[in-house]
Amino acid sequence: MRIVKVVAALIWIAQILAALAFIVIGLAKFRNPFWLRGFLRWGYSDSFRILIGVLEIIGAALLAWPRTTSYGAALLGPILIGAAATLRLHRENLFAPLFWLVIVAFVGIARRRRAWRPPVRGMAVPAERL
Repeated sequence: MRIVKVVAALIWIAQILAALAFIVIGLAKFRNPFWLRGFLRWGYSDSFRILIGVLEIIGAALLAWPRTTSYGAALLGPILIGAAATLRLHRENLFAPLFWLVIVAFVGIARRRRAWRPPVRGMAVPAERL
């Protein structure tokens, strides 16, 4: 029983850490000179930089709640894969996007059973009773 509590605490810690990190990273895309120079160096437009920042903030908000964590992970995963591919193409350090990809995948998979799902309409009677 104790291991279950430790794992649950680790999931919460990773989830909160990732949500806070992506809020900071997403907001930094708007003004931080590192990101301004980086996107220019990698050949991306300012509009793309802003879009990635907005998507990272949305992903962070989705990561923050267990019912939407899997959706946030699904949004951030491709962004992180794209970031890793960009860094690989330009022979830069891949650690940061790969680290966050592992964390985001971990919490996304851990929370998948608690994910919000829309109610099914028209199924008032279970199929086995028909």
